[in-house]
Amino acid sequence: MKVGVFAGTHEDTRMGVDLLEERGFETLSYPISKNPKDQSLLQYYSREELTRLVEEKIVDAKAKGAEKIFIYCNSLSGSIDLDDLSRRQAIQIITPLDFYKELDSSYKKLIILAANSKSAYGVDALVCAKNFRDTISLGILSLVEEIEKKTPPEEIVKKLRLRDLFNFFNKMEDTPDGIILACTHFPYMKEEFKKLTDIEILDPAEDMIKRLKS
Repeated sequence: MKVGVFAGTHEDTRMGVDLLEERGFETLSYPISKNPKDQSLLQYYSREELTRLVEEKIVDAKAKGAEKIFIYCNSLSGSIDLDDLSRRQAIQIITPLDFYKELDSSYKKLIILAANSKSAYGVDALVCAKNFRDTISLGILSLVEEIEKKTPPEEIVKKLRLRDLFNFFNKMEDTPDGIILACTHFPYMKEEFKKLTDIEILDPAEDMIKRLKS
């Protein structure tokens, strides 16, 4: 299957491409932004302007044989009406948003790690839409920027003092049920995060691939 991969920057688009190609998909790459700050600003663009830009790229992807669209970016996914766009272009669009909306109700207390505060708020609203949950939501753009620079994960932990942050999570009176990687850059840190905590790391990517195959 050929899939159009859309994301904010060239780097997270590449991450999405690598993820799918490792699973045997053929891909077409469509980055929207130049860098993480521009990606964050996607959320403040005119909704109509951003929709037009994405729709033009979807038309191009379809012309090149794409059967589905894979939006590997929280900021972009939350900034346009994807249901309407999917209907108009008659193509399935897979994003992280469905994972958040349908997260199992057994997760009562969650930490949401996102690229910025607006994105964190958006994910918080989605995970709490059907079931009330106790959440802590954080936006960490500096983490995205270090990942874009390909700084080794263990160096990022030291540079941003993430061990202190995870110690805070670990010592909470009521242990969280999960930590959501609410930014598609953050799987880069997943194995390093597992060294810092026994709290379950929730990565939307696997759910997205299941939806792509269905």
